[in-house]
Amino acid sequence: MIADKYSILIFLVTGIVAGSGCTKKTVSNASKDRYEAELSKVRPHYTYVEPVIEKPKETEKKDPPPRYRPSKTEEPLYINKRLEAVLDTMAEQNRAIRYISGFRIQLYVGNTRQDADNAKSFVYQLFPELNPYVSYSQPSYRVKAGDFMYRADAEEYLAQMRQQYPSAVILPERVEIKKGLEIRASADTLK
Repeated sequence: MIADKYSILIFLVTGIVAGSGCTKKTVSNASKDRYEAELSKVRPHYTYVEPVIEKPKETEKKDPPPRYRPSKTEEPLYINKRLEAVLDTMAEQNRAIRYISGFRIQLYVGNTRQDADNAKSFVYQLFPELNPYVSYSQPSYRVKAGDFMYRADAEEYLAQMRQQYPSAVILPERVEIKKGLEIRASADTLK
């Protein structure tokens, strides 16, 4: 009996729910009815006033204000102090760098010391701005000349050296920056 009551109650509830979902809904035509009210009384009213533009007098010419130039006694700005410290640090680091990847001209490779010394004196006599370097690795001597930072500079000297030493070649090597700059300066003055 209780089960019958519950089943009837469930049947009625589902019927009501299903019936309410299928019913035709009506939409009111409220958009057709417009609400209009007189709002001009509450709106602010402004009157336009034409601005008056005055022309500057041409007779009065004022000097421009003097520009600010700090005197020598004033302290520089804080950022300048920091910048100077960083620049000094970078300059010290750059001064510590002595070598760079560059080029040297190898004039002679052979077993006789006399020929190596002749190549060295050849460099001293004809190219005093170049430094000759003699190295010995048993059983051969090697004579190299110059501290060139750029290959183009070495090629200029190579053409002249090949007249005496046709087997001369340019080799990449670590070179001293100061000597390389001296060679560059002397080559620029010759041109």
